[in-house]
Amino acid sequence: MDVSFKGGNDNFKLRVTGIIMNGDSVLLDKHSVDNKYRLPGGRVNINESSEDAIKRELEEEIGVNFDIDSFIGVTEEFYINYEGIKTHCINLYYRAKFSNPEEINKIEFDRLEDDHGTSVQHGFKWVKLSDLESINLVPKEIKKCIINNESNIHYIIQDIKYK
Repeated sequence: MDVSFKGGNDNFKLRVTGIIMNGDSVLLDKHSVDNKYRLPGGRVNINESSEDAIKRELEEEIGVNFDIDSFIGVTEEFYINYEGIKTHCINLYYRAKFSNPEEINKIEFDRLEDDHGTSVQHGFKWVKLSDLESINLVPKEIKKCIINNESNIHYIIQDIKYK
């Protein structure tokens, strides 16, 4: 069971997100519901550590195993999601690396994930850091962290419209 709840037109969720690098490129995910890119990740389950959650989520979404390099930081986001629901999201960011570097060749760039009975279409793409500014990545504040290889981030992001 996810650490998330809905109350009327409000939503809360606790997420984990992975920053996965390949040389000078970062792995991004373009969902089929909108034209936005995101870093891969998902919700933490009750009684699951965030480190276990990011490993599980990356394996479920990407289809290969990952190790955790380091904890990067946290964003606290307040936004209207693509369904029009007011959302408060705590997002924990980790740098992750392939458990077996040869598995980089096993990534399915167009992948259908079964997420608790809901089909989610992922569109993974390696994006060069030099091209990241031109990509519609949400939240946009995380671009600086990725480009500058920052740690100890803490952003409070308000009034984002994902629509």
